[in-house]
Amino acid sequence: MRLTVLFLALCSAICLESSRSLAQKLGGEACDVPVVVADFYNKVVPDLQKADFAVRLGGVPVPVSGAMVGGGPKRIALIIDASESVPNDEWKLEIKAVKNLTQHARPDDRFDLSVIGADSTEHSFLSSEELALRVKKLERSKAPERTLDALMNALHILDDTQFGDTIFLVGHDEDSGGTTTFDEVRERMLKTNVRFYGLSFADKLAKLPPGFDLNKPLPTGFGPSKLDSLSAETGYFFSFHSVRSLQLAGQEELFKGFLADLYAWIAQPYRLSLSDINSKGREPMEVDVAQMDARRIHKNGIHYPHLITCASAANP
Repeated sequence: MRLTVLFLALCSAICLESSRSLAQKLGGEACDVPVVVADFYNKVVPDLQKADFAVRLGGVPVPVSGAMVGGGPKRIALIIDASESVPNDEWKLEIKAVKNLTQHARPDDRFDLSVIGADSTEHSFLSSEELALRVKKLERSKAPERTLDALMNALHILDDTQFGDTIFLVGHDEDSGGTTTFDEVRERMLKTNVRFYGLSFADKLAKLPPGFDLNKPLPTGFGPSKLDSLSAETGYFFSFHSVRSLQLAGQEELFKGFLADLYAWIAQPYRLSLSDINSKGREPMEVDVAQMDARRIHKNGIHYPHLITCASAANP
């Protein structure tokens, strides 16, 4: 009898300690996170319910209290690279891509425009029609490629972070001549939970040695750039489409379809509500979706911030 009591006491102590450990992760705050779920064809998967999502924060499962498409108006900080580093053929594609992307905007979506290479940029949130008029007047520049400065400026524009805020950079994933450091941009972007997309027309493989076997590992320096990696941390990616590849038959129409899909991702992410969050720091996040094979979803089709700061949850 005494052994049984001791055993039960020991079990109670272990369970209490486990509960305390779990309580360090759970309990208290709520956090809304934008999550895009796309199928094999990049199309947004509709009609998912909260029971279809499994979320871990810092390795600990957290309750999903709600999951609905956050289809309300979105703010997009659009950055166009007009610097001296962008060749003329890439510049023409940048302008065309911006027009194709933003033609899918809804009436209440709003855009801020930053131009890398411009001496100064007038900042105000514009409708897609107002944006089109301003883009039409843009010209090339001979100024350095101050990409990090432009990203930091965009983050300041989105300072009162709202759900689904997005930065979309059309240009190179490189920087020269600026005063902002990459670490400063990364820290602020991850703290505010802003989504970051990149689109470039640079040929990333053009500098490979002649005759290089693409079946072999790429040499040092040809892996993901810092900005490419940062986009991945926010759940998205830098997309590279060389001028030469877009000249192939049928590629331009496929590219237009790709941009339409990307805008759907920006406009209609799931608003995943996580409840009982107690952690105030930055946590690694993992999201899974039920019945992925049946729904034709690949793991890489689930886009969400891989590091989340729930203490600065976005406003409605």
